[in-house]
Amino acid sequence: MSETSARPPARPAPGTVIVFAHGAIVNGHEMALLRGRMKRLGYGVRQFRWGSITVPLEKNLERFAHFLAQTEADSVHVVGHSMGGVLARLLFERAPDPRPGRIVAIGSPLTDCWVGRKFGALHPRLPWLASRSVRDYLAREINPAWAGSRDFGALAGTYPFGIGTIFRDLPRPSDGVVLLDETKLVGLSDHATHRLNHFGMLLSKRCAAAVAQFLETGRFYCSGGL
Repeated sequence: MSETSARPPARPAPGTVIVFAHGAIVNGHEMALLRGRMKRLGYGVRQFRWGSITVPLEKNLERFAHFLAQTEADSVHVVGHSMGGVLARLLFERAPDPRPGRIVAIGSPLTDCWVGRKFGALHPRLPWLASRSVRDYLAREINPAWAGSRDFGALAGTYPFGIGTIFRDLPRPSDGVVLLDETKLVGLSDHATHRLNHFGMLLSKRCAAAVAQFLETGRFYCSGGL
């Protein structure tokens, strides 16, 4: 679905919490503005912080599952940016939280990570070039289809400004870090694009409104004036 504006979302039911999961090589501070916007809409918010550089992917999935289990809420949504969306996808396919909720992935390499593979090939002994969790992810067979039961939506950027542009052969379209095609998981409830870069989506009011609308309805855009 192409980019458009979103209608104001309804306030969530009491006891509804969003758990945010950041991407690789960052710590969640870059999601502060999005968390604040969701909090002002009436959501409870929690930030899951994980170590991507040296911690194995499986250990991070275990920690994520524990964090969700310790989250007090009646309904639990998950919003993941970049590899945070991958963590949410893998965890909810394997061991989904039993409470109701939806998942949104923002700029997440759900089917592959071209930039991660390129950095990993530069020098495999330098883990900061491609984090341990990213390398673990790319070493496994990636299912191109969503195998979970929750409504799952993906937002993708198409403005190519980011670390991936140091590679002259970076395929287009992309958000500068993740390719558009890598965000298109078969079986998604909805998919939408914005003319923004990888981190710019976290700062965008339009993206925040789209996230809130998906959490409310299971779609990014509804027939009511979007």
